[in-house]
Amino acid sequence: MNRLKTLFRSGSIVILAATVVGGLAGYLANAIVGANITAVEYSSFGVFWSALYFIIAVISGVQQEVTRATRPKQDHSSGGALARRFAVIGAVATGAIVFVSGFWWAPIVFPSSDVWAVVAPIALGCSAYFVVAVLSGTLYGLTLWPAIGAMIVVDGVLRLAAIGTVLIGGWGETALYWAVVLPFPLTPSILWWVFRSRVVGRSMLDVGAAELTWNSLRTTTAAVAIGVLVSGFPVVLALVRPSAPAEELGTVIFGINLVRAPLVTIVLSLQSYLVIRFRSEPGRSGRTAAMLIGIIIGAALVFAGVAVLVAEWLLPILWADYALSGGFIAALAGSGGMLGLLCVSGPLALAKSRHGAYSLGWVAAAAVAVIALMSPLPLVTAIVVALSAGPAIGVAIHLIGARYSH
Repeated sequence: MNRLKTLFRSGSIVILAATVVGGLAGYLANAIVGANITAVEYSSFGVFWSALYFIIAVISGVQQEVTRATRPKQDHSSGGALARRFAVIGAVATGAIVFVSGFWWAPIVFPSSDVWAVVAPIALGCSAYFVVAVLSGTLYGLTLWPAIGAMIVVDGVLRLAAIGTVLIGGWGETALYWAVVLPFPLTPSILWWVFRSRVVGRSMLDVGAAELTWNSLRTTTAAVAIGVLVSGFPVVLALVRPSAPAEELGTVIFGINLVRAPLVTIVLSLQSYLVIRFRSEPGRSGRTAAMLIGIIIGAALVFAGVAVLVAEWLLPILWADYALSGGFIAALAGSGGMLGLLCVSGPLALAKSRHGAYSLGWVAAAAVAVIALMSPLPLVTAIVVALSAGPAIGVAIHLIGARYSH
């Protein structure tokens, strides 16, 4: 019982449970969409989801730095002004950059879609997520675990409900896009009034505006690579393999989203928690990281084995339009484990203020993955190599950087 209370106070149970619920909601959202549209149609939805979450993954770098820099204040004087200004300016700038640049990149990424229908929801979602990132980083820094858990759960459940409503109503592709992004502004708007009194005036940053911006740029650089390897991978795939048939592309994108989601979503969402955990227990951070690495490897092996057994009979029943082999699905599950290791080694390096090693590890992993995709290997083989070899290189760089930190 005492051990359980300790785990609850440390936030591990709260964050893990919330992440499982939020990840399951996202997993079900993709599965439901896939069951209601064809593989060719999913190629458009999958790339939209990928493009949106690629930019969000980039912005998540801001959350990592705000998490690292936030400390509780000992008094209750006014505080947090820098974080608020940073959130507002960043949200406006992000929305403007995405919206204006979208009229250049959207026709390339979505050649058969209306530019406005794609760019407008992505710009709104990314602008709102910048506020979510700063607020979440502040909550992590203050170790307000129930508030963080609520943010994760409400966001995922709202998205699942919105997507389900659109599909039931038969409102079409554009409405589906808006259903995906609206939880980003709605979640903080709803929950802010619940935990506002525990945040306002109770936090401070250990850096000034210039250093916060510089450190955020470095963690954001790493987050670009995170986006390439995780949510943005289907976009990269569509760009570097433009000759791939739409049906094949939609099928492999669906497989990537469906199979990697359970493990990757959980571990990726735990990064901010891991930064706090490693930072608060520097003497035990190495042992904790080793334990987590062992758990992830074991989970990936089990999941890969289950995937082989399930794929052969479940896919034809629920998703008959998607021709995926058991071997490919098992390989995707295994590669998800490799990415999970990267999501542990990265926070370990960042918690030790090794921003350079943190960024380099992610960038190197993404570069190796892109090179593999551009190789003459068959599409399925190139995907497996990209999602396995890239993270392996990144993990090595992170661990070396953390080992030689001062």
